[in-house]
Amino acid sequence: MPMSLVPLVAVVMVFAIPILGIALAGYKEWLKFKTKHRELGSSTREVEDRIDGLQDRLARLEAERDALQERVQNLETIVTSEAWIADHDESSGLSSLDGTAPGPLEAPDDDASLPDDAARTAKLARRLRGQ
Repeated sequence: MPMSLVPLVAVVMVFAIPILGIALAGYKEWLKFKTKHRELGSSTREVEDRIDGLQDRLARLEAERDALQERVQNLETIVTSEAWIADHDESSGLSSLDGTAPGPLEAPDDDASLPDDAARTAKLARRLRGQ
């Protein structure tokens, strides 16, 4: 009976060794794939976190830009309104607003000599009107 097992074991060894080698090579490739996938997963999470941070920053900057644009529009409305010009103008007439031609443009003076922002703004408004 032991002699009948020898051919069986020989046949099994002939076919089992290549199958076992193929299975072992596949397992090694699977381990390499898992390692690479794990590394890519962590780097992908880092990229996603960075993109989320940049999107948050972009949203904050857009909100800040919108607020600044609204503020500038409000200031432009105030400075160009006739009531504001009349309140902050030392002269009695509005020469460039009542249809007369504006005078020649002058180079801006050093505004640092003026005492406060209101005086500088009034001077700028007069210069824009051509006075």
